[in-house]
Amino acid sequence: MPKKLILRPKPNASDQTPARVEPWLVLVVDDDEQVHAMTEVILRDQTFDNRPFHCISALSAAEAAVILELSPDIPVVLLDVVMETPDAGLKLVHHIREDLENDEIRIILRTGQPGDAPERDVMLTYDINDYKSKAELTAQRLFTALVGAIRAWRDVVTIKRLNNTLSTLNTSLEKRVVERTRALEKSNVSLERAKQRAETALVRETEAKGQLRQFLSMVSHEFRTPLAIIDSSAQMLRLKIEGLDKSGIARLDFIRSGVQRLLGLIDTCLADEQLDSGRIVLHEKSFDLTPMLEVTVGHFRVASGSHFYKVEAAPGLLVWGDPGMVALVLNNLVGNAVKYSPEGSTVAISGRTEGSDVIISVQDQGIGIPSDDMANIFERFHRASNAAGIPGSGIGLHMVRQIVELHGGCVTVSSAEGQGSCFTVRLRPAPRVREEKSA
Repeated sequence: MPKKLILRPKPNASDQTPARVEPWLVLVVDDDEQVHAMTEVILRDQTFDNRPFHCISALSAAEAAVILELSPDIPVVLLDVVMETPDAGLKLVHHIREDLENDEIRIILRTGQPGDAPERDVMLTYDINDYKSKAELTAQRLFTALVGAIRAWRDVVTIKRLNNTLSTLNTSLEKRVVERTRALEKSNVSLERAKQRAETALVRETEAKGQLRQFLSMVSHEFRTPLAIIDSSAQMLRLKIEGLDKSGIARLDFIRSGVQRLLGLIDTCLADEQLDSGRIVLHEKSFDLTPMLEVTVGHFRVASGSHFYKVEAAPGLLVWGDPGMVALVLNNLVGNAVKYSPEGSTVAISGRTEGSDVIISVQDQGIGIPSDDMANIFERFHRASNAAGIPGSGIGLHMVRQIVELHGGCVTVSSAEGQGSCFTVRLRPAPRVREEKSA
């Protein structure tokens, strides 16, 4: 007959006999008594870590459930599937994991009818640790499976014990930290404020240094390319002129383009620095915006003839502002439209009145601005993530916003990545126009 669970008394300290080594408990759940007998015979003389194995027998899933409630620290269960019901073993697995909440015990499913419980389905559906067919489970394989399961059980128990200890220590430590923190907050309020001021200053200084490094790197790159164009083109032009080749005129235009690019960058950097430091003074007056739009576009028709330009503006579009600063805004917006648009595309510039404002729009068919960059597109040194490989400083749009806001206006952008962008500037009309509109 299979052995039943036996409660063993603790050894008496006064006994002279050596202390008995605690065996590894193995719960065998099977309705076939021969399976119990065979398992005991196989494990009778086996040991692991100098500890023997002791089989606890259960002839049904219900009996096993009672045993596990009394002895939840059993390391391994050898479990049959078909017992009092065709799926009694699988129901016991669910009971162990869900009802008893025992995630330590290692469950080895041992079935004589694999077709009733396919290995793949059972392993994926039930929280078991191993699957063995009785037909192929030799004595050596049974011993190997048990040793592996006991090692895993021992590791799980050790980890859980250490986690419990660590949790207790953490709770105690957190309590001490809270108490200490409260004491420090009461006695060091002024020190905390000074620390926050110092940290804020350090962050600002770090950001400023980062921006300065980025700016210097940009200047080095942006200045080197135009100067290289000037140098190489000048050399070629000299050779052409020496041979009296009239094609040197094209090289001369190339030189002028490089020079204009360098001068434009310098003007932008200087204007941005003056705006940021508050040292710039606007010389405002009433002027006609339409001729300025035509002059700006005319410059780009010569410098960037690979694009098409469309200007729509009514004559007499009077604006109140600094003509030089407004021209710098137009040059930057049109320059960006050209730079970020493919050759052969159209750049559209329009000027109109809307309510009490003068509206300037610059529309391109370029790469557009990613949605993640829209919020920061007017920040100094910010460049869109899709602008890699395209020369630029990240200063122009920041300067545009400063100039427009200094004029009491605003600048906005609407864009779709891959489809183009439209920048819209709102400026104040000349005083006479404002008076006429309000009359």
